[in-house]
Amino acid sequence: MMQVANNEADESRPWQDAARPVGTVLLVIILCAVDDLNPVKIFCSYALHYESVTGLHLTEGRIALIALVLLLAIVVIERQQLLYFCARAFFRCTFSNLFFRSVEIVGMDNLPKNGPVILTGNHNNQFVDGIILLTNCSRQISFMIAQKSFDRPLVGFLARAFHCIPVTRPQDNAFRGAGLVSSDGTSTLHGVDTRFREQMEDGVLVEFEGSPGPLRVKTIVSDTQLVLDTDQKAVSSSKGVSYKIYPKVDRATMYDKVYSALRKGQCLGIFPEGGSHDRTDLLPLKAGVAIIALDAQRKHHMSVPIVPVGLNYFQGHRFGGRVVVEFGPPIVVPEQIYLQHETDRRGAVEAMLQLIATGMRSVIVPTPDYQTLQQIYMARRLYVPDGLKLSAEQTMDLNRRFAVGVQRLLRAVAEGPADDGSGSPSSRSPSSVATADINLSQEDLQLIREFKAEVGDYIATLKRLGLRDHQVRQIGWWGVPDLVGRLLFLVVTMSLAALPQLMFSLPIMFFASKFAATEQRKALKASSTKLAARDVVMSYKIIYVLILVPCLYIIYGSLILLFCSWCWTTIVLVLFSCPISAFLGTKASEQGVRAYADIVPLFHRLLPGMLSV
Repeated sequence: MMQVANNEADESRPWQDAARPVGTVLLVIILCAVDDLNPVKIFCSYALHYESVTGLHLTEGRIALIALVLLLAIVVIERQQLLYFCARAFFRCTFSNLFFRSVEIVGMDNLPKNGPVILTGNHNNQFVDGIILLTNCSRQISFMIAQKSFDRPLVGFLARAFHCIPVTRPQDNAFRGAGLVSSDGTSTLHGVDTRFREQMEDGVLVEFEGSPGPLRVKTIVSDTQLVLDTDQKAVSSSKGVSYKIYPKVDRATMYDKVYSALRKGQCLGIFPEGGSHDRTDLLPLKAGVAIIALDAQRKHHMSVPIVPVGLNYFQGHRFGGRVVVEFGPPIVVPEQIYLQHETDRRGAVEAMLQLIATGMRSVIVPTPDYQTLQQIYMARRLYVPDGLKLSAEQTMDLNRRFAVGVQRLLRAVAEGPADDGSGSPSSRSPSSVATADINLSQEDLQLIREFKAEVGDYIATLKRLGLRDHQVRQIGWWGVPDLVGRLLFLVVTMSLAALPQLMFSLPIMFFASKFAATEQRKALKASSTKLAARDVVMSYKIIYVLILVPCLYIIYGSLILLFCSWCWTTIVLVLFSCPISAFLGTKASEQGVRAYADIVPLFHRLLPGMLSV
């Protein structure tokens, strides 16, 4: 009974929260509509009556002029804050209604209402990630952004509007080192025509051709010899390879800005992976977020909680995708890590990064590859009973449970049966600790392999037939009337959407997609961590849309001025109606596309040769 009462209270709270501003607006409308109640007109009438005494001639126009001057003064003084909220409102409307089909928020109650806090998010969609959080978070966020991105014209303007803090990264100043380097099979490198002493110093990062990532230089012996801070063989070739040097950067100014913001109780946003990527798990986290959290206590006596945020995209590189933003429980730095930090800073930072990575994986669905992720989503859909609609929170929780279970089972399959031929427990590798409580026989392992193969075949069959999983249950009882009804609905929606789409959306989407594909190829060529560089596609689509839309409206406005003899009022009304027409056309086309997605499999299903399928 108490739970029902709480649910009813939660459902009525939105109206209660909106009652005061709505009532205020209605009261102002009443006062402005009735002259006898209008306070400005009443004041002017009294001022006119006592004009002979006061010597002031006040009219409604003069009061409006005084109010306008004061309003402009407030706008100038609060221009940064005003720009922030205007940009936030603009992106919230466009992201939730145009670029993405829906943006769902889970776990906002985990974010502290006030006080300093750090948000750590996974970075799967470059510039989009930050804007999604900025526009859907209950608190104002100051993000740390790469100086390289901060210096871009449009991105930099938005970064300043959102009070972002620029960070100079070593990879942004990377340059190619002189000569070639080779390895003798150890961490010692030998160079030919190199200038190690001139171009490097101890502690810099070096990335070699063909290596998975940069390595730290431990000691520079001479211009042609150095030692790396690793026990592994750094260079696979003995003939010599090229290399890039990541110089050290001074981050003292950046850290001062960060701690100043935290002292003011602000919310700091960080993507600790260091760069965006399109992988299905986290990249190794950079040490910056752990250093900030630990030094905030040691140097500034601030306890700063860390809230992990999961940005989960469904077809996030396409227009009309979905986003689920999940806020996890706050991570408070344990006392033992603070004590460890006093004597072993590196160990404390590593322990803190492990804690943060665990928290971040609790709000995403980490898998080894994209194929496994798709199989997990499909297994979850098959598990949910027909007719049961899960909330975003329930869906994400079930996805993670399937991810954990599937990965444990896959490890068990890789390790083989629990017992050897003699019936005694077989030896286990250290990686099998997580699966030690799973006792699987050879028959169980075979069933798991068969189930995995069947799920893969099911996904392939759906793709071949143009079907979605939810349509499989429905298509069996769909008939000719359903086909006719959907065809009529498709004709109506596409007729309404045809002109706005041809005039506004399609030209912009065509050029934006082409330009984004070019940027995708550049990013894939320049990065060693991206699989297909899908993380940059949506970001550049949005950037080019924001550039092309005003250009298109300027072209249409110029054509109207040149070839039409309309009055200015008509021209302004037509130009104002263009965004509304484009929006309505986009929504109508979305409904038409959904109808088309039902029509194609239904049409194939009604063909005589497909009934058996």
